[in-house]
Amino acid sequence: MTELIVAQGTLWLLLVTVAMTMLLLLWRIREFYRHVAPLGALTPAQPSVSHLERHTFIASDGSCCTIGGIRPDGQRQLLLFISGTCPVSKKMIPVTRSFCDRENISLIFVTDDTAEGEQKLVRTLDIDSGHLINNTETGRMLAVDRVPFAVLLKQSGDVEARGLVNNREHLESLLTVTETGYESIQSFLAAHPHALAS
Repeated sequence: MTELIVAQGTLWLLLVTVAMTMLLLLWRIREFYRHVAPLGALTPAQPSVSHLERHTFIASDGSCCTIGGIRPDGQRQLLLFISGTCPVSKKMIPVTRSFCDRENISLIFVTDDTAEGEQKLVRTLDIDSGHLINNTETGRMLAVDRVPFAVLLKQSGDVEARGLVNNREHLESLLTVTETGYESIQSFLAAHPHALAS
């Protein structure tokens, strides 16, 4: 009988210890998330232009595709720079399409692939070929050195926000940049180091 009581007491002691350890872990994880900044769209380099003039390009289907400049429809425009050899780019195509549909943003895909790679993109990833242009100069002007890279343009053609994106949260951070008035999430956190503490 004594052995049973000791065994049961030991089990209860272990149970309480495990419960206390779990509570401590939860508290530490909460503190960790309060101190770690959410990663927004990363802006690795500054572009040579802050305004994109109106340019008309020949899209993959042979039609005319216009980017930049004042948009008569009043929509913002998102340029998503992608590559057919980049798996993250392939993942971001449907995510970005859904995001732009929800936010009422005009979406243009930009690539610098070969003609064969461009056609493969259209076929395998179900991209509207009327919204895909093959151009390197625009990427150079906007300091795009890695993909997938998103550039959000205002209705006037001014660069509103830009950065590397690999999930929906990164795309949404471009809109957050617009709301805060800072050019990137990183610059906002640098100016407000205690923003996450609240």
